[in-house]
Amino acid sequence: MRKPTKREALIGGISLAVTIVLCVLIIQHREYLYEMAQWGYVGCFFINVLSSGTLVMPGFGSVFTFTLGGVLNPAIVGAIAGIGEAIGAVGAYFTGYGGRGLFRDSNNSLYLRFSNVIDRHGSKAVFFLAAIITPVYYPFAVFLGMLRFGWVTFFLATWAGRTVKNMVLAYLGYFGLRSILQWLGLNL
Repeated sequence: MRKPTKREALIGGISLAVTIVLCVLIIQHREYLYEMAQWGYVGCFFINVLSSGTLVMPGFGSVFTFTLGGVLNPAIVGAIAGIGEAIGAVGAYFTGYGGRGLFRDSNNSLYLRFSNVIDRHGSKAVFFLAAIITPVYYPFAVFLGMLRFGWVTFFLATWAGRTVKNMVLAYLGYFGLRSILQWLGLNL
């Protein structure tokens, strides 16, 4: 196992510190998340950045996107949520990038299998995992940083996949939530 360079350690340390600070702030001030929800599209963006960039709120961004898709324009909600989640995932990526020397064991079978999948499928694998609802995307992004997968390619594939996922969620919210509200006699 090699030691990380000063640059790698600095990037990883900053990313980890930001993630920890965000987690603590989210836990201590979670009532502000509900106020953010009233901000509409801006709240959608910030909540998706936070939910994708930390492990504290997994799935909260998806629920929020679904709900906002039912009351706002679902295409805009999906696009904003996609870019927010992609920006949040970059923090996880850089945590792995900086911690490469600390956590990587090139003889580990999981590491070898994972790196083989990335070598074979690259950005298609990133897009696919970003496009589905899965709790493993944060650790996946950390692994990609450890593997030195290109961060621009990572961001673009994540952005595309997360936008597709959030568009589907927003439109499901639009059609599903509206149908439920109409069935209850509440028209929006």
